[in-house]
Amino acid sequence: MLSDVSMDVKYALRTMRQSPVFTVAAVLVLMLGIGVTTALFSVVDAVLLRPLPFPEPERLLMLATAKPERMSARYSLLSYEDIARRSTQMHAMTAYTGQMMNRTGHGDAEQLRGAMVVGDFFGAFGMKPLLGRTFAVDERDARLAVISHARWQKEGGGQDILGRSMTVGGQPYTVIGVMPAAFDVPSRTTEIWLPFDSQPGAATSEERTQRGFRGFSVSARLSPGATLESARQELQGMAPELLAADSALVLNVMRYSDYLTQGVSQLLWVLLGAVALVLMLAAANVAHLQLARAAARQQELGIRVALGAGRGRLVRQLLTESVLLALLGGVGGVLLALWATDLLMLLGASKLPRAGEVVVQGRVLLFALAVTLTTGVGVGLVPALQRSQLSPAAVLGRGATEKSRGRTHAVLVVAEVALALMLVSGAGLMLKSFWRMYQADPGVDPVGVFVARLSLPKDRYSESERVTAFHRELTTRLAARPEVAAVGVGDALPQGGSISRSGYWKEGVEEPPVRPNALVNASTPGFLEALRVPLLAGRRLAETDKADAPLVMVVSEHFARAVFPGEDPLGRRVSFGDEDAQGNTLWTTVVGVVADVAYAGVEEGHEPTVYRPMAQEPTTDGQLAVRAAPGLDPKALESVVREELRAVDSMVALAHVSTLEERLSLDLGQPRFRAVLLGAFGVLALVLAAVGIYGVMSYSVAQRTHEMSVRLALGARGSDVLLLVVGQALRRVGLGLGLGLLGALAAHRIMEGLLYGMGALDVPVLAGVALLLLGTAWLASWLPARRAANVDPASVLRRG
Repeated sequence: MLSDVSMDVKYALRTMRQSPVFTVAAVLVLMLGIGVTTALFSVVDAVLLRPLPFPEPERLLMLATAKPERMSARYSLLSYEDIARRSTQMHAMTAYTGQMMNRTGHGDAEQLRGAMVVGDFFGAFGMKPLLGRTFAVDERDARLAVISHARWQKEGGGQDILGRSMTVGGQPYTVIGVMPAAFDVPSRTTEIWLPFDSQPGAATSEERTQRGFRGFSVSARLSPGATLESARQELQGMAPELLAADSALVLNVMRYSDYLTQGVSQLLWVLLGAVALVLMLAAANVAHLQLARAAARQQELGIRVALGAGRGRLVRQLLTESVLLALLGGVGGVLLALWATDLLMLLGASKLPRAGEVVVQGRVLLFALAVTLTTGVGVGLVPALQRSQLSPAAVLGRGATEKSRGRTHAVLVVAEVALALMLVSGAGLMLKSFWRMYQADPGVDPVGVFVARLSLPKDRYSESERVTAFHRELTTRLAARPEVAAVGVGDALPQGGSISRSGYWKEGVEEPPVRPNALVNASTPGFLEALRVPLLAGRRLAETDKADAPLVMVVSEHFARAVFPGEDPLGRRVSFGDEDAQGNTLWTTVVGVVADVAYAGVEEGHEPTVYRPMAQEPTTDGQLAVRAAPGLDPKALESVVREELRAVDSMVALAHVSTLEERLSLDLGQPRFRAVLLGAFGVLALVLAAVGIYGVMSYSVAQRTHEMSVRLALGARGSDVLLLVVGQALRRVGLGLGLGLLGALAAHRIMEGLLYGMGALDVPVLAGVALLLLGTAWLASWLPARRAANVDPASVLRRG
């Protein structure tokens, strides 16, 4: 048996060397299909299929809504403690929130992205530190710090990091542990974890005392014997009591792995399906080549049958050649995947969760091998079965099997056109969606705006008056510079960090049991001017809107329409649930209406938004927006801002320095990633379909040259031959378009959640793609048809 296989391999290699053009063409096509499929599978494997690097990751849970949202569910510490105290189906529950922190004491102030944690944080995730230890639950107010692997490397990467003191937020923290590089909760850029209650004033802070301060994510582990469904049922049982205390609570739980990927899983499966179509198109093209080559070897195969070769022997020989071709294509495909994976990361895959784990190894290579072998058998099976079932007389007889070959080629053409229509129309939908998103108005004018994050040390800015004075002095000094046209500070920028939400109700109606939510962006005078948010009515925030002045706000157009339909919103009042010292409801007056701003990104759309004076709602974290004077590059403002910031307070760090245009481009990152990839796959599908149709028609014309000459000799015109050949091709293409349209209508429903401002059934796109494929097919068939129409019948008939 082994000797027979060895003989088959040697014979296959000889025949491949004798047909170098065929071999190179087939290997290149297969390499392309297998390479892009392997590269994308490496991303899918890392993001969706590979288990999380935590002990028993399937038991790690996240309190969150099952609906993918840009702004995920957040909880107050009071609600977290209520749930943790009552739950029996979950244990090791923890609350945590990302926070920018100022590190001082070693040169210029530096901002670190950290996390404040409550409860058994490290117990919930179960990952052991690389060095040292983590803080325990009973060390909730100890000034201890655990740092990330990346921060450890920045600090020198030595063992002496343990016990070292780091001044964060004006307080000394002792480093007791270093986490492994794979630990990236709550984000990949987190560098330090601190106990929340170790901060000065934590016990009396809004986070600890107000249910309306929902800024924490909550994770937990399933208790022994508990299931995901039992944890959900337990939460629903708590709902009446918990919702009575906080009507805005989200009471749902999901696996942490599903939470991480809920916004990208659909996209990745769609892209993997797209490359599978590309691979099938590549396989169909190679199958065309195999059929043509098998026809050219008809006499050789007939002689082997006449000499006694059995059908199984011929099938094995032809399949061996096909599998060898696929293996060569697979080796090239893996090498291509190594390069293509890096390209995917550059195009946007690096922003996906767990992107750091994307690598071509292990089971990705096994996947590539499985795809290679399946493709090899698939493209060689039909020619092998077709050629091996003929008698010697039929095989050696001229033209005996042309009808059978023609049917097989026709089926492959129909399949190629159908697959190409599905893929190209999907690419068209995605490109149109991206263009609409690119054209969408974010509500701000980003040109010429420098942005950065400010984080004030809480120990030195614990009093609201000091926070207000800092912002006033910094913005006043910057506004006086000739390089600056406008400047302001706000809680949030579009794509510039989280923005708070608050429930509200308008004056004159009873407080609803469940208040609607609005985005609340506390900002200084000049903030909306720096962003050039259009003023639609009334006025913007002013310097007179101080802490002791009447509560005022500027609202977005969406808010005005939703809360005051058909009314003039100016002068109307709204409550956010605040009360004065006597327990009376505090009302905030609308003084202006501005255009909507897409804080969560244009893909998420506009939400009701209010702007409250930062003097009336001071915060130590903020986003600085500085509009450059006309003709000045906004990046040149960094030195100006740092100079004035150093003059106001050198202990305040500037972080996330960029331009607003760069920030907004992040919003288009994932849509651009999917549009570019599907667009590239669509172009590839179009080329493969065109090459396949051209190859089939060229082969068909070559086989029917004698027939065409007879027709011409009997009086047929060249246009008649042209019409015959092109008409035959277009009939096959038309059938393929019909089948592809049905497949596209079914497949595009899966894409609806990925499209912006349009549905999956977009007639212009489907019609345009169908016409494009029809035109491509006409051109691919017209070229060989023209050659057939121009043949000299006399010379062909003389040759016999």
